[in-house]
Amino acid sequence: MSENQIQIPVELTETLVFDDAFTSMKERFVAEMKRIDEAMVKFSNRFLQSQTARIDSNTSSPDPHADLLTNSPLVEGEGENKILKLQFDVSQFNPEEVTVSMLQNKLMISAAHKESTDTSTSLREYRREFYFPQGVDPANITSSLSKDGVLIVQAPLAITDNATPK
Repeated sequence: MSENQIQIPVELTETLVFDDAFTSMKERFVAEMKRIDEAMVKFSNRFLQSQTARIDSNTSSPDPHADLLTNSPLVEGEGENKILKLQFDVSQFNPEEVTVSMLQNKLMISAAHKESTDTSTSLREYRREFYFPQGVDPANITSSLSKDGVLIVQAPLAITDNATPK
């Protein structure tokens, strides 16, 4: 881990995101996690593209992230109470195998599980990266891991309207 990388503690919770008694709930959960993952990739890619375009044009136009933060299924709340909520299925890992960290505006989720026998070793890994928009304070990012293995990372969003003079 680099010296600029910030470790975000993972709080274990007693909550359940889905009930194992209903197999259809697990199937719906897997489908929802896929939808959320696709939305996170789309959000992160659009954010990176808007950052690159802004740097290339070297302009100080209105906040290019305003539309992303307003119309994303990853954003909950209204006005100054907006929160970016990300979910990751790490149910195949023990809590101590999951790490959450930030490096500049990049969130990094990783997990690794190693099993060894006398004749073989298997390693299972999970890695996700997510780029946060400008204004997200790493000190305000929280993460929690439910009993059923859903990692929830939340970050309050600092929404500014650069188009309106202050």
